[in-house]
Amino acid sequence: MIQIISIVVLALLLAGCAVRGPASIAGGECRIFEAPKYEVRGQRDYDQDWIDSQIEGGVGGCKWRRPSPRPAAIDQAPAARPAPVKPARRGIVQRIRARVLPAKEWPAAAPPIAPTPAIVTPAPDPAPVPRPPRSAIERLLYPRDDD
Repeated sequence: MIQIISIVVLALLLAGCAVRGPASIAGGECRIFEAPKYEVRGQRDYDQDWIDSQIEGGVGGCKWRRPSPRPAAIDQAPAARPAPVKPARRGIVQRIRARVLPAKEWPAAAPPIAPTPAIVTPAPDPAPVPRPPRSAIERLLYPRDDD
């Protein structure tokens, strides 16, 4: 009896290993990461060591191809941008004078020449539309309206 119970317990314990549990990503963990196309270079030794360990893990565990050699175009320095030119700052005397003295007034510009209006003849009024005859209810409600 003890043997049967021990076999049942052992079968239950090993049954968990036989069933593949729910995975976080369909198809495995290798689909989470993307293999680099080219060699990756870190700024510091620590960065480079971490990058190398990630790539080696992908090559060994996920069957990635090793990255291709790094093209020279990636390492080229970006084109130098010209520094923005700051306007020259006025001297202290000019700044005080601009705050104390009123601004120079420029002479008023001549008013623009208006175009000559074209003579437009008004269109004749359309003929009046005759009113439809009023119903008995309208005559009751509004008795003083002209018929």
